[in-house]
Amino acid sequence: MRHRRKALVAHEDGANPGPSSGASIYPAVQNMVLACRAVGLGTTLTNRHMFFQKEVDKALGLPDGVHSYAILPIGYPMGKFGPVKRAALADVVYQDKWGQRYAGA
Repeated sequence: MRHRRKALVAHEDGANPGPSSGASIYPAVQNMVLACRAVGLGTTLTNRHMFFQKEVDKALGLPDGVHSYAILPIGYPMGKFGPVKRAALADVVYQDKWGQRYAGA
């Protein structure tokens, strides 16, 4: 186990970071998404740019060892931007194992 952990850390701290390297920023990104929604702006989280990490880092002028892990395109939506519709909890949540209906619903 120790050997595997060292291998992951070495990979994530190197020039080619793994997707979990910036995981601690995702709660902040979620707060930004909610804040945008609250003031009528549309946005979505994307990390597709990570397929081109070196090129993006260069285009953004990021110094060596600094990487971007999320991009939030933000703008005013076209058309109706009303309340969010969500599926019923019982339709999307299972309890204890796959397919077992959530008892709290």
